[in-house]
Amino acid sequence: MAEELEDIIIIEESDAAGSDTIHESESILDDDSSKKKKILIFGLIAVLLVIIIIIVLFFILKSPDVKQKHSMDFIETKLEQNTTKAIQPSKLENMISKANYLYSTGSKDEALFLYEKIAMYSEAISVYNLGVAQLKDGTYELALKTFKKAIINDEKRCVSAINAAVCSLHLKDEKSFNYYIDLAYAYLAKEKNSPQYSYYYALINYYNKNYLEALSALENPTSKEYPTTQKHLRAKINALYSNNYKAIEAMEKNFQVEDSFSIAMLYARIGDLTLAQKHLAEAIVKNIEPVKSAVAQALVNLKAGRVQTASKQIKNVTDMFPEEVYKPYPISVNLKESLFDPLKAQLRYRDRIKHAKIFNYLKIFYFSPYKIFNADQTISYIQKGNANIYIDNISSAKEYLQRSASASSVNKGIVKAIKKALSFKLRDANSDLQKLVVLQPKHSILHYNLALTYAQMGNMTNAHKHFLLSYHLNAKNYLSGIFAIMTSQLINKDSTKLTEIVKDSISLEEASEEINLYKTLLFISDNNIISTADWLDKDYKQRPLYLAMDTIIALGLNNIDAAKKASHKLTVLLPNEILPHMMYIDSHFSDLKPKEYAKKVLNYLKIQKFNFNDLYYGPYITRYLYTQQNLITGKLFFLRKQLRDVLETTNRNTHEITSALALASLYDKAFEESYTLYNYLIDDLKVRDAYTLFLGAVASTAADHHANAIALLELSKMKDGSFLESRYALGLLYLEVQNNQGAAIQFGRIGDNGFSSEYFNFDINLNKLLFEKEQAAKE
Repeated sequence: MAEELEDIIIIEESDAAGSDTIHESESILDDDSSKKKKILIFGLIAVLLVIIIIIVLFFILKSPDVKQKHSMDFIETKLEQNTTKAIQPSKLENMISKANYLYSTGSKDEALFLYEKIAMYSEAISVYNLGVAQLKDGTYELALKTFKKAIINDEKRCVSAINAAVCSLHLKDEKSFNYYIDLAYAYLAKEKNSPQYSYYYALINYYNKNYLEALSALENPTSKEYPTTQKHLRAKINALYSNNYKAIEAMEKNFQVEDSFSIAMLYARIGDLTLAQKHLAEAIVKNIEPVKSAVAQALVNLKAGRVQTASKQIKNVTDMFPEEVYKPYPISVNLKESLFDPLKAQLRYRDRIKHAKIFNYLKIFYFSPYKIFNADQTISYIQKGNANIYIDNISSAKEYLQRSASASSVNKGIVKAIKKALSFKLRDANSDLQKLVVLQPKHSILHYNLALTYAQMGNMTNAHKHFLLSYHLNAKNYLSGIFAIMTSQLINKDSTKLTEIVKDSISLEEASEEINLYKTLLFISDNNIISTADWLDKDYKQRPLYLAMDTIIALGLNNIDAAKKASHKLTVLLPNEILPHMMYIDSHFSDLKPKEYAKKVLNYLKIQKFNFNDLYYGPYITRYLYTQQNLITGKLFFLRKQLRDVLETTNRNTHEITSALALASLYDKAFEESYTLYNYLIDDLKVRDAYTLFLGAVASTAADHHANAIALLELSKMKDGSFLESRYALGLLYLEVQNNQGAAIQFGRIGDNGFSSEYFNFDINLNKLLFEKEQAAKE
């Protein structure tokens, strides 16, 4: 029916009549003065006559003194009655307030006495003004009756009807409201010459929910009176139609600090989080909407990436207002639209390819070489064992020979595992290497190879662990040290000390191709792209890793020609693998506009002869980039069909195919299918690394299984406590289920470093707010 009570506008006497009110009040005062003078003159004459009559009667009739006294009393009473002063409206309002207070506190006799006085004195002022006083005091039933009387008396009928509608609004009488607002519209024509015509017109249409008509009147006012009310109505209506900039413009005009909260919300809607924070801080200082302001400030900080600050604010406001805190802004957690919209996804993809470290690192891991065992060390064990036999040290000889046998067995296993990895049986290779590391836990090369399989699978936590172990076991294994630094950045672990040690050690080495490779990789890890320029001038053998680095460095330096040249060579060297062609697309189509880019990518991918083993069984980077390009070109449906066909016919490991199909289904908005596939991958295939658990939670959220998402995120957080995406998503979902304390804990681990989730977003649940408002109205 109606708007919220905060939207109600009361038209007061001055509002209704404008300048006429002044003349009316002056007229009332002039009439009163004139009457008083006449009364005094007639009174004096009457007194003289009475005195004369009394003297005559005294002498003639010699009447008793009692009669004279009675006559004098009567005259004095009449004089007192005729000299009663007219009461002012402001005094009348005070009397009404006092009477209402006395009545509500049980002093009914005193209240009734005051009501009698009010009834007597109200005759000295307009009935309409009495209604305004009653309306302002909250006596809506009485005010409604008074406005009815004003309408019957033909006193300011239009505005009396508007205020009668306001009373009905307070009384939640929809029928009465509709009647009086229609009546106000019927009387509106009589106000056509009034300066306040546009104002009345706007109010009537606003209450009738004809917002565009109301806005038209507010944009073209016939009077500059009541600017505050008019600007608030303009802002509200513009905000309703998402004309947020116009709403802000209205609020900024003659800005008052009392509007700090409202304008902060408008700035938040347009994404100007800095100004939103500024005005929210003002609102909090002025104690304007304290709960709403505090909660809004925390939510704005979440959007702005000041997550740890938001955590503290959520905790504080929850402690202060444990029940009210959940009422203003119920949270609805969802996924970002940029994940699914082809155009938005393309813009996001191209930006991340250019600036996100993770993709450069994943490409480097993809092309990095696996290492073979140290044959010299094995031979050394055998030689030492034989020497010990000659000197009769049998126990020592047995120890050395056993080490040699164990090393030989592990080395043989390493070779087999590397063969599997190079033929894109990555998960099988990883499984074999995990078993070997149990047999030989102090084997530096074994840890390096195991770490590299983890890195290619996207499990950066385990990759970092084994790269670091490999480096500690052999301080000359610089590639392990550098990759430990890179993976530490991806899992948000401090590696300052490790970086210093690796850099100092490499700086002591003699210059060589290998040392130059290590230095260049360190420059990339430092984001020191300028220092990597020398690498492009080197004339080394065209290895896959070197060409990949050439492409990454050239794109970073915006040397497009060099990037095109290197990526082309890479596709020639590895024509049937997907990733080299993804890098070719990144360098050759980087300057194209979105539509042209999508067209070129589609046509380019059509003519390639991929064997798809890298997609079905290989590294994560291939699955992710190829799925993204199919999203951009609108080919996800066909990719899903291809993956399903292979899944049904293959006799090999299905972990990666299932993972690829789940990811493609997610991006193709087949949320329930993606949710089912991720659950199968986690529950049945036992793929439970932090990132797979997180993607399962993403699919669960998209499919509206939020409880399942919370469970998966809890597991993901346990697997990798430094995985910020999991913590942020878990915090949002806890906010949604009104577990603010749990949310504050998760957000508190993220920091104020501008974190922005790639996947998760949140909005205010307007449907829930509307439902709660309707329920409250029914009650």
